[in-house]
Amino acid sequence: MNFYKFAIYLFRGFCKIFFRYEIIGAENIPKEGNLVIASNHKSNFDPVFLAASILNREIAAVAKKELFDIKILGFILKKLNVIPINRDKPDVSTVKNILKAIKNGYVLGIFPEGKRIKGNEFGDAKAGLALFAIKSKADVVPISIISNYKIFSKAVVYMGEPISLEQYYGKKLSNEEYEKISQEILDVIKDNYFKYSK
Repeated sequence: MNFYKFAIYLFRGFCKIFFRYEIIGAENIPKEGNLVIASNHKSNFDPVFLAASILNREIAAVAKKELFDIKILGFILKKLNVIPINRDKPDVSTVKNILKAIKNGYVLGIFPEGKRIKGNEFGDAKAGLALFAIKSKADVVPISIISNYKIFSKAVVYMGEPISLEQYYGKKLSNEEYEKISQEILDVIKDNYFKYSK
């Protein structure tokens, strides 16, 4: 068993022991094909909840590069396929690394808002989600994480149906257009969040 699989089983055990952890829609994660998963981000538990929810694929997540400044954390993140990114201005090499990861069969994990937005509020989506999905010709699975993040409370990971962005393949899009497409996906995440929070 490699380090990634070992960590995922630890994450899943943690979720089941300390939360009433429920996954809905796992069948929406295909076993193969280019794929991006996009989720709301309200807590530092979110990456753990997400990673623990997918057992049939390996995730390559995107995280702010500052996390890699902490040596031991940076080492662990690299072992978990996490790709560092400058959230304000991603460079070309980072974009290439992300697209390469998708091409190599990893599921790209991304938070469209680019940072944590606590409570029931949602932020604005960044261009990255749509850019990476369209450039790699990947479907996007919108994921809503619903929890108050208190130990022993319920945590639901709701996976919606894959969204195809095929109509945008090969088109030259502006940053504003990428943001608009990302926002449309975030709106689906938001709608499911409130729908299943009831």
